[in-house]
Amino acid sequence: MEDMKENREMKAIIRILRFNPDIDEKPYYQDFELEFGSGTTILDCLINIKDNQEGSLTFRRSCRSGICGSCALRINHRAMLACKTQAMDVVRDGIVLVEPLVHLRTIKDLVVDLEPFYNTIKQVHPWLITDRTVTVKEEQGAVTRADVELLNSVDDCIFCGACYSDCNVIDVDRSFLGPSAIAKSFRFTVDPRDSAGDERIRQLVEQGLYKCPVDQECEIACPKGLSLRRDIIEYLRCGAVANEVGPMPAHKRLIMSVLDTGASVPVTTTQAVDEYPEYESDFHGIHELYIKKFEGEPAAEVVLFFGCIINRRQQDTAAAIINIFQHNNVAVHIPKKQVCCGSPFMRVGMRDAMKPFVTQNFEIFNTYAIHGVPHILTSCSGCNSTFRHDYPGLAREYGLDFDFEIFDVGEYMTMMEADGNLRLEDLKPVKMRAMYHYPCHIRASELDESIYVDLIRKIPGMELVQVPSSGLCCGGGGGVRAAYPDVSDKLSIRRMEVAKEEGVDGLLTNCPFCILSFERGLELMRESGEPMEFGIFDFYKVFSRAFGEEEDGVGGS
Repeated sequence: MEDMKENREMKAIIRILRFNPDIDEKPYYQDFELEFGSGTTILDCLINIKDNQEGSLTFRRSCRSGICGSCALRINHRAMLACKTQAMDVVRDGIVLVEPLVHLRTIKDLVVDLEPFYNTIKQVHPWLITDRTVTVKEEQGAVTRADVELLNSVDDCIFCGACYSDCNVIDVDRSFLGPSAIAKSFRFTVDPRDSAGDERIRQLVEQGLYKCPVDQECEIACPKGLSLRRDIIEYLRCGAVANEVGPMPAHKRLIMSVLDTGASVPVTTTQAVDEYPEYESDFHGIHELYIKKFEGEPAAEVVLFFGCIINRRQQDTAAAIINIFQHNNVAVHIPKKQVCCGSPFMRVGMRDAMKPFVTQNFEIFNTYAIHGVPHILTSCSGCNSTFRHDYPGLAREYGLDFDFEIFDVGEYMTMMEADGNLRLEDLKPVKMRAMYHYPCHIRASELDESIYVDLIRKIPGMELVQVPSSGLCCGGGGGVRAAYPDVSDKLSIRRMEVAKEEGVDGLLTNCPFCILSFERGLELMRESGEPMEFGIFDFYKVFSRAFGEEEDGVGGS
């Protein structure tokens, strides 16, 4: 079997975006048919085309081992190294699309001018800066094992420009340094031999450290797998707070609101947890809602954690989630004293201020777990990412027990389907042609977009248009919407425009923050006199509607 796999061959079209500024008015695509086998890389294909079909084709290459970064280009709308990309892995409907990196001027065909990218690196002074006017004690400036681990976490960068090309922020703001330059600044900021660390962080804040929406497109593009979001950008933001140059003023106002009210958004109407007083109950000292409208024993019992936005702004979404579980004989516990998950603190670098929120949530979740309800379900992708990736470390740091399990609502619905407990046969048609928007925090939770895509496709009448392979951000994450609303708005509008070009009714997503960003973008378009006829659809509300339920929160079977 292994030999068959190794010897497998296929034929495909390599579609290349070509442009010679000396003779071409604009870029154009040219198709080349190739037959290749297992082990053939995209670089092998390009060399084959140049040697045997089109000698004028121009591209960069050097080491062919993923070390030099010369052959970085875009394959199916994502930046990759041609020498490390297997051709068979990227064939889509018989075609592989090959284009030059974006955000950089095309010199010819697949060769771009990398000077603007290199200039971003120069801006962060990528060399050790030492203060010769100060007498340094022998023990100062020594490099420890922990320092070496930090330095090694970023030293693999090969300056290929892939992250710069795939950065969403650079699409709308060319003043942003980009991921590689921030990573290079991090490398010297954490070096104990460098005396300019504090000044480096101050300059980074001025140059846009807080403009990153932590959408992780740079991590997907990075051929060396650098953890740019948590290990570099969020680390530097903590450093900015420690040095009192961060976060941004808008972030401070947001954090003060969280500290005052227990949530990231103020209460404008009745909270979802206060809308069903008839279901109030006590669960071992926890004041909760216990909702079970169906007859007989429940198929399961779960705890719902709505998150700030759904609880305080999108109560109809909370009702839809309740309806979905009621229809499928799942009883839900909803703690009334839900407080912020702490994500705003983590994203802007103020993690030390989040301990009371973390402690309260742990106390609630552990109480449920030790009394037989260990499954905590989140309907907010940001909450899920925080619970899944930040809480384990915080539990160790604070000495807290971690007896519960965290699931995303869609993830849990998929598990119910696998167990035969999701009544898909009850789904009624919903006529809609939509594109799914994959939230970056769902990706940060290491949950694949296929979870929601597969569930959406179960709804009769639903026509789902797949998102283009390149990642497109709503602009709302990482504190960008608060501190740099113009950047956030441009990203949300661009995302909707790309979807609209596909002729869909609107975007369908499961992230409350993405929905807020898109709704704001639509409002801005209306105010500008250029309204966009476009819909923003909440996954939970659409699925509840397919079950024939009104969003009243008490729908039964």
